[in-house]
Amino acid sequence: MKTLLALLSFALVIGIQTVEAADVTYTATMKGIDCADCKRTISRAIGKIKGVKTIRIVKESDDRHHLTIVTDGSKAISKSDATAALGKDSHYQITSWSQGN
Repeated sequence: MKTLLALLSFALVIGIQTVEAADVTYTATMKGIDCADCKRTISRAIGKIKGVKTIRIVKESDDRHHLTIVTDGSKAISKSDATAALGKDSHYQITSWSQGN
């Protein structure tokens, strides 16, 4: 009986592994961002997408911003998902979209 319990305990310690999705980073370029309020509006809208952990928006030029979104990897996000999340704020334009690690 002790041997069986020892084997079961060992199997539990060795055999159970938690499967977690790895973080996924998406990058995009955007137009139509004029001020800090624009950045907050975009961050709030995209932040409502399931799995989004962090959002970073950095100005590259007067009419171009770089958007980085990090998710928990539980769901893939497409450019159309991000555009749909912006909803009524459609004057913001996502001009490129890519998925990284």
